[in-house]
Amino acid sequence: MSMKKEKIEDVQIDYGIVFTNYGETDQVKLGPVRGGGEFSAEGKIQDIEFDGNNGKSKGAQIYESIDAALNCVVLDTSILSLSQAMPFATYDDTLKTLSCTSANLGIIPDAAYLKNVTMFCKTVKGDYRKITLFNAMNEAKFAFKAEPKKQGEVSLEYAAHWDFTDDAAELFTVETIAAIVDPIV
Repeated sequence: MSMKKEKIEDVQIDYGIVFTNYGETDQVKLGPVRGGGEFSAEGKIQDIEFDGNNGKSKGAQIYESIDAALNCVVLDTSILSLSQAMPFATYDDTLKTLSCTSANLGIIPDAAYLKNVTMFCKTVKGDYRKITLFNAMNEAKFAFKAEPKKQGEVSLEYAAHWDFTDDAAELFTVETIAAIVDPIV
């Protein structure tokens, strides 16, 4: 059986280009990155169990939670970049410093969450998949290693977060676009 041309045209090629707060006044293109980016989404299913059930049953399952994440490794070690890797620290834009005290413990403030993290991935056809996570925050452990003849890498694992004050708010979107447009000109 032959393959349809459209199937090949929709193959994703090359690395992902990642932005934080894409389309906002504080938009930042992450980079340089190593290894591109990786998007994942997972729904946790609860099976309704009942007498006479032979196993998983259509109509007797509930999505109890849905999580989405975007992971990448950046080589940029600017204080701004490190502040995204350590949302639990206080970033001082004037002094270009990060600090952490006991005041950073407790409920995570809204300011620690990015409005979005967006990755663009090119296809054979030449269009792009635009993947956007909303209310994103890095939840990876921060680790930084300085070695001779190597570059420092910072792993970012952005998790999308639901907005419990807005039932209509999106967790993530995946869309096809013709070209990457820099909305901040």
